Amino acid sequence: MQLTSLSCIDFRLHTSRTMEFSTPTTILVGDNASGKTAVLEAICLLSTGSSFRAKVTGELISFNREFARVAANITDSEEEQTQLQILLTRGELQGKKVSSRTFFVNDVKRQRRRLTSYISSVLFRPEDMRLVEGSPARRRGFLDAVLNQVSQEYERAVRAYEQALRRRNKLLVQVRAGEQPRTSLNYWTQTLLKQGVVLQEARRQFFSHTAVVSFPLDLQAVYVPSIISPERQQEYAEREIAAGHTLIGPHKDDFRVEIELQSEQRDIAAYGSRGQQRLAVLWLKLCERSYLQAKRTTMPLLLLDDIWSELDDNSRALVEQILPEQQAIITTTHLELAEELRQKYPNRTQIISLV
Repeated sequence: MQLTSLSCIDFRLHTSRTMEFSTPTTILVGDNASGKTAVLEAICLLSTGSSFRAKVTGELISFNREFARVAANITDSEEEQTQLQILLTRGELQGKKVSSRTFFVNDVKRQRRRLTSYISSVLFRPEDMRLVEGSPARRRGFLDAVLNQVSQEYERAVRAYEQALRRRNKLLVQVRAGEQPRTSLNYWTQTLLKQGVVLQEARRQFFSHTAVVSFPLDLQAVYVPSIISPERQQEYAEREIAAGHTLIGPHKDDFRVEIELQSEQRDIAAYGSRGQQRLAVLWLKLCERSYLQAKRTTMPLLLLDDIWSELDDNSRALVEQILPEQQAIITTTHLELAEELRQKYPNRTQIISLV
């Protein structure tokens, strides 16, 4: 699958911009606030149906505009072309209530999942550098982002689980205050169990796959689930009422990356150098890429958002080694870095300046 062009109309800073991707690697060069990240955001929107920055759809639309449009042309291995398009609104268009996001494939209205089935992507941002030593919530977000792209069942389970968790936590407070009977928890407790089992099994499958992803460092990802089962739910029932919130389940899951140091496996967040931690993040992104390729049978796009200056020499060399393996779109503020990369790979690299 090859992304051949992208058009943005009234999307973020781009009132009307079309880009052609004629080489496997494209480097977008521009100052800060020139719209580089918005280009990657548009591509992610087409591959996932959602933004990695905007909390509401209206944030994606240019000021004083009613709607925005993002469209792309892709070509598959048999040279068949497909047009993908998303219409974004603020929920109202010409005085009428409309959907905030409408999806089209070859100008025919489709469900979101149908559109996103044509393209997948792996995004690497400076914020990802905190994936290894950051909060468990950040790591759970990483897992959800990967698994949502490959499994509709997982995506539905996440929504159902989060809804049940909110309802159950509210009831736990009311049960503690004597405002609701304990039996009011039963339905939501069972819902958490049913959906939680789905989430944790999918996460286990992902971590099993990471074992086959080769890398110069000897790394392994260790899944640390907060196991949900009828027995554990019963065990924690009294403590959860006292606490007023749910204490076990996938919303408490975590994982760590381990490295072999002095013949022992150690948590890289605690014992690894800053350079090793950066390499661990890169490895996790390669695991994501490998898993998406295995599940969707096509190599995902690699989107690198201004991370060049965040990488040390070893990490940068590894990224350069994997660039020929898939289509990549890179953003940077440094023209000299872009020129250096184009000199190394002159036949497969283009530079697009955003002004």
